[in-house]
Amino acid sequence: MTDLYARIGEMVKKVIISVVALLLSFSALAQSERLYLDTDFNFDFDNTEYSGSNLAPSETLFGVSLAPALRYEWSEKHSLGVGVNMQKWFGSVRFLDDIDLVAYYQYKDEKYGALAGLFRREKLIGRYSEAFFSNAWLAKNRLVQGLALQYHDQHGFVELVADWNGMYSPETREQFRILFSGEGRFAKVMYAGASAQLHHYANRADFSHNVVDDVVINPYIGVDFKAFFDFDIRLGYLQSLQQDRVAGGGWQTPYGMELYFRMSRWGVFISNNFYVGDDLMPLYNSVGKEGTPYGADLYAGDPFYRTENIFYNRTGIGYERNFWKERINVKAEFVLKTDGERLYNQQIISLAVNLAPKLYDKNNKREKAQFNKGQ
Repeated sequence: MTDLYARIGEMVKKVIISVVALLLSFSALAQSERLYLDTDFNFDFDNTEYSGSNLAPSETLFGVSLAPALRYEWSEKHSLGVGVNMQKWFGSVRFLDDIDLVAYYQYKDEKYGALAGLFRREKLIGRYSEAFFSNAWLAKNRLVQGLALQYHDQHGFVELVADWNGMYSPETREQFRILFSGEGRFAKVMYAGASAQLHHYANRADFSHNVVDDVVINPYIGVDFKAFFDFDIRLGYLQSLQQDRVAGGGWQTPYGMELYFRMSRWGVFISNNFYVGDDLMPLYNSVGKEGTPYGADLYAGDPFYRTENIFYNRTGIGYERNFWKERINVKAEFVLKTDGERLYNQQIISLAVNLAPKLYDKNNKREKAQFNKGQ
């Protein structure tokens, strides 16, 4: 416990020193300067009742994350942020279960954006299927470590992300993800796009020749419109290319189709996601040189995409709404899942709060805190 307090104190000290250095470095160059205290808070409850399934275990993910960061903005387009990302899982005997540095540069104007460093995943703008990232994986992995390039306008968006989430060391494998997501709108209510992932799952310092390549491509087309209810209907194709260089055997190419439907009004929604196709995670139970299955360390997607019965269906009924000018998001959802053998359920409750009170404005000198949505 003493070591943890010392670690937190040292990180806070470094944050303060870094921010002071930034203010001194840029004050002479910037025409306009502002200092914000960005604060992201997340409350997550994800309970799965998967007894009898060989695809995923029953478990409860229940906890909070808090990410305060001082963000220095100049010329209204450039920002530097320094802070920490902390996570605590309820019931844990530890004071904090995880604490990481947040440190990033951001450029943002009306259309273009760029991020470099360690930043919260909420800053991404892409659309990614749960075959890429499950709800539980996103709750546990709040940070992107790398680079994001973005463009958006009224016609659509494009995003390219490099996320280096594994360092070559005796404890961890070297691994990174390259993500792409792009989408365009046409005919007023229609849209089309594609997402892709290249995941390189490489060696650890104490062994070699255990590299896995995992590629997923997801083109889709959809329509969203209002007719008393808000409708969103999307049809997508999932193509995977995977190889385990230890096991050999060349590339495996599982694929499938995905039909998504959502109907909502006043925050209440009904959604359904129907997948038909192959097991998209054929190496899930393969054993690497550590002597353990690759499992969720290799695959971040929902494990029900491992279906061996050709299809998987997810139906959700819930409530989701933004409050206080979209600074607070509340969601509660009851989920039914089936792979054709049994019916399973999942309960999800989440609360996300994003605040950015202004601490300093060069033009107006020091101000009282004004709560603005974080950028």
